[in-house]
Amino acid sequence: MIDFGKKLGEKQVEKKTRPIDIYSNLDRRSIAGPLRPVQNEILEDWFDNKQNDKDLIIKLHTGEGKTLIGLLILQSKINQGNGPCAFICPNIYLVQQVVSEARKFGIPFCLTDNGLPNEFIEGKKILITHVQKLFNGKSIFGIDNKYTNIGCVILDDSHACIDAIKNSFTIKIKNSHPLYDKILTLFKDDLKEQGTGDFLDICNGDYDALLPIPYWAWIDKKDEVSSMLSDFREDNTLTFVWPLIKNSIEHCYVYITSHTIEITPYHIPIEKFGSFANANQRILMSATTQDDSFFIKGLNFNKNAIQHPLKNTEQKWSGEKMILIPSLIDDALDRDLIVTNFAKPLEKIPFGRVVLAPSLRKANQYEKLGSTVATSNNILELTDNLRKGNYQNTLIIVNRYDGIDLPDEACRILIIDSLPYFDSLVDKYEERCRKHSDIINIRLAQKIEQGLGRSVRGEKDYSVIMLVGADLVKFVNSLKTNKYFSQQTRAQIGIGLKIAEFAKDELKDDEPRLKVILNLVSQSIINRDEGWKGFYQSEMNNTLSEEIKCDIYNILELEQEAESNYMMRNYEKACSIIQTIIDKHTNEDSERGWYMQTMARYEYSMSGVNSNKIQKIAFNLNLQLLKPKDGITYKKIGHINENRIRKIKLWISGYVDYNDLSLAVDAILNDFSFGIDSEKFESAVKEIGSLLGFNSQRPDKEIRKGPDNLWGGIDNMFFLIECKNEVAESREVINKHEAAQMNSHSAWFKSEYGEEAKVKRILIIPTKNLSYAADFDGEVSIMRRGKMNFLKKAIKSFIKEFKPFVINEISDETIQGFINTHKLNINNLKAEYTEAYFHVRNNKEIVEE
Repeated sequence: MIDFGKKLGEKQVEKKTRPIDIYSNLDRRSIAGPLRPVQNEILEDWFDNKQNDKDLIIKLHTGEGKTLIGLLILQSKINQGNGPCAFICPNIYLVQQVVSEARKFGIPFCLTDNGLPNEFIEGKKILITHVQKLFNGKSIFGIDNKYTNIGCVILDDSHACIDAIKNSFTIKIKNSHPLYDKILTLFKDDLKEQGTGDFLDICNGDYDALLPIPYWAWIDKKDEVSSMLSDFREDNTLTFVWPLIKNSIEHCYVYITSHTIEITPYHIPIEKFGSFANANQRILMSATTQDDSFFIKGLNFNKNAIQHPLKNTEQKWSGEKMILIPSLIDDALDRDLIVTNFAKPLEKIPFGRVVLAPSLRKANQYEKLGSTVATSNNILELTDNLRKGNYQNTLIIVNRYDGIDLPDEACRILIIDSLPYFDSLVDKYEERCRKHSDIINIRLAQKIEQGLGRSVRGEKDYSVIMLVGADLVKFVNSLKTNKYFSQQTRAQIGIGLKIAEFAKDELKDDEPRLKVILNLVSQSIINRDEGWKGFYQSEMNNTLSEEIKCDIYNILELEQEAESNYMMRNYEKACSIIQTIIDKHTNEDSERGWYMQTMARYEYSMSGVNSNKIQKIAFNLNLQLLKPKDGITYKKIGHINENRIRKIKLWISGYVDYNDLSLAVDAILNDFSFGIDSEKFESAVKEIGSLLGFNSQRPDKEIRKGPDNLWGGIDNMFFLIECKNEVAESREVINKHEAAQMNSHSAWFKSEYGEEAKVKRILIIPTKNLSYAADFDGEVSIMRRGKMNFLKKAIKSFIKEFKPFVINEISDETIQGFINTHKLNINNLKAEYTEAYFHVRNNKEIVEE
């Protein structure tokens, strides 16, 4: 063998350390051209200014070559002798993509097929693996003090990685597991105190009923819980999580539904994974549209790294998105019309159509019309089929907004249907309690932006993106919430709103309303209209520079500091930090209540009495929170007739303008539908009561007793409303349990308001047939789909009357006229929107399910 090194005059072959020099020397495949200007800029900036930073975020537009940048940075570290180096992907599928890139560019790598390879440990090759390999209780990298040192670690698609890391600390116990019944039995009395109705729903299999186990009960019974969990520590349910939380079980949220119990820490102790926590440099790859503030709590990143990422300073935006919001063009272009027309298979279509739906319930509507619904088992196969040109069926992806790349013809039409749902129980509970929170709204905006990025994967890619569902339309259009999007996305939504205004002028009375949508789709993705392309570029080029969300960064930093102090038993310090958040960073009662509950939890380790006092304050500020151990009394609706018109005006005046009001009412009425999550449905009923001028309550939520909803304060008349909107519409009868619940709540009403109080009792449920085995104690009326839609139509027509008026200038007589015209006076509400039930007298007449 010829020693070419000696032919160089015995000189040692010098390893290149500057990334762009490394790239020049790689044995690249012929399809791999030179580095792009943006890649050069980022790599040079990193090498000259950032390579010694402990924490670093690299933010780039989709398609700007983040993977190659990351691999070259790691190769530079290896050539400098600063290994081992690891490139971490959020899933196995993306590992395959990164491996393909490494091969294309000739970058040496290794994999974790059988433990950690020596080439990685010795710092000779980049390790490419996925997040679950590193972040689990039996990590091959080690946990606690027994961990593998890493010089530099990169998390690709780091927002998706955070969710996976959070899951690594979460125990999920299915109702089929023996632990489920053990824990349910142990906390039975505590759960019933938080809501007898919800507890019964959980026991009876109601899918969406959700209860938190109170922190005080969990702490008091931590030894019993630990013993139960330890008995199953080698079970697949616990084995990868138990080592991470076994010594801090009292520091966990716990939520229970009819199908799952979730146990997850308040504070994610990322320090358990020393390979990541103690790496010399930790680099997160992030899209330009994503808010990185949650890296502060999720990964213990420093605030300065979040505020000063490494990014392309020249390019403000990438790709072309025609955002269409059909319902803003015309009321007839509602969700149902779009679903009906875009769900059907098409034989000859030159591109893919994809729908991101928040739930299987939404997805089922498409499936019935011929669409294909992806599952966790076949999603990779189905998305690969799109990339191979199989476009006949619309593909429905359920509640997954990241980690799916559908470039070019794979997806030219993307429909985002309704507001995304949170997956975990802790997130669902937090969303329920913090509807107006910046933190929750940023996370919702982030999910939507992740969805918007599925179909446009590069600078020259283009797509039509339709936004349907009243709750989603409200979120993207309302001044209160669209501020949470990135500047780039706000600009794209702004273009969509202008398109809606332009399209109104194109509507013709004698043409189907859908024609204007089809024309716009044609302009964007079939004809590639030059006017549209020029308009889009002009509007996007006016995009302003990104704003820095300092307040959110400060809040999350304080939350992280408070929870760390609590974990270290510095309880007074932890309480003091939460008080700082309340004093300086909250301006809304429900948020103050949320933080007061956190303070009460900290205080419980010092004084149960003081903790309960703080919990009472929290509960009075935010009725969605934990009911304290004692001291809650029901506040009755007064019998004095208050001015209904004044209350309607007051409710409407809470909105900036008619557009804001109309969007809000559409979202409320959208939630007032069968199949909607019970919490959203009951909240919508409460808002409808307020909108109609009633004093509106949710006794079951506010005091954990009584009906779901109660309206009163007008003509000494009450409406007691029990909601069973999640009952399957195929169900034929009202069962014995549901009738008993209505009877129980009717008895509660009598005990609070007396025998003489005038009340109309309404059961909202898809069937009017009362089971042979059931009975109602007194008069009960039924509201089914038809009557519900009749009421929704009346309310929508009533609200439209306010469009030409300034609310403070409209007379009481005029508003009363609107009420009478649209059949919303008391007599109408008593008679028009319900029907009598039919009692099945023969158990063979209808079979109860």
